[in-house]
Parts: sequence; structure tokens; C-alpha cells
Amino acid sequence: MQSDIVAIIAVFGTISFITWTIFSSVRKLRMARVQADVQTILLSRFDSAQNMSTYIQSDAGKQFLNGIRFEHETPLGPMLACVRWGIVIIFLGAALCILRAMGAVDSDAIVPGVLALALGIAFEVAAFVSWYLYRSLGLTQPDNHA
Repeated sequence: MQSDIVAIIAVFGTISFITWTIFSSVRKLRMARVQADVQTILLSRFDSAQNMSTYIQSDAGKQFLNGIRFEHETPLGPMLACVRWGIVIIFLGAALCILRAMGAVDSDAIVPGVLALALGIAFEVAAFVSWYLYRSLGLTQPDNHA
């Protein structure tokens, strides 16, 4: 009975995650296309280099340039996301193992608990290795491109 509940939750969680991933990717793609179209139209409106130079020196022009500049994103965001997900999954696995030890669930709950613990620890190890490589490659210096 309890294994059926775990299976239902796992299926619902998987479908929810896939749906969220698809919709967020589509939304980001549409936003990028709209932004690119607006920037293309704005750039085509300048009739001379002097007008464009004047615009770029204004606050609105600086914001515009920040929008079209290639993003030099550091991998710290994904590393922190990896740490965050690892902690959540470790707690999920620990909770399943503790519930099994207390006898609140049947013996089938130990397998997903141990797998969740292993997956959470793998996330933490991956985040640490990424951080170590990031630092050892000298990528922690401040970016002077701004």
C-alpha cells in the first residue's frame, strides 16, 4: 500500500518537473526572441553613427548595451542550485530511511531512501568538484568586461 503511494508521488513529481522544464524553456525562448526583435528594430532606426553614439551614452543606451552584451555568467549559480537540490534530496532520503527504521513504512521504502541519499550526496560532490575546478582554473578573478 505504501509503495503505491511512493510510486504515485514519484510519477506526479516527474510529470510536474518535465512540464515545468518545458514551459520555462519555451517562455525563455520567447522572451529572447522578443528582446532580439526589439533590439533589431531599435538598431535599424539610427540613421547615423553620431545619433547612435549619443544614444549609447544615455542611461537608456547603457541599459540597451547591457541587454545585448554576451553574458559572462559564472557557474556559481548552477553550483549553488546543485548544492540546494542535494540538500533537499538528502533530507528526503534521510526521512524515508528514518520512517523505515521507526517502522512507519514497509521495507520497500528503504530502497528509494538509500537511492535518494546517494543522489543527494552525488549532487553535493558534483558541486564541490565544480567549485574546486572553477577555483583551480583561476576563473574566480573579477570580470573586467563590464
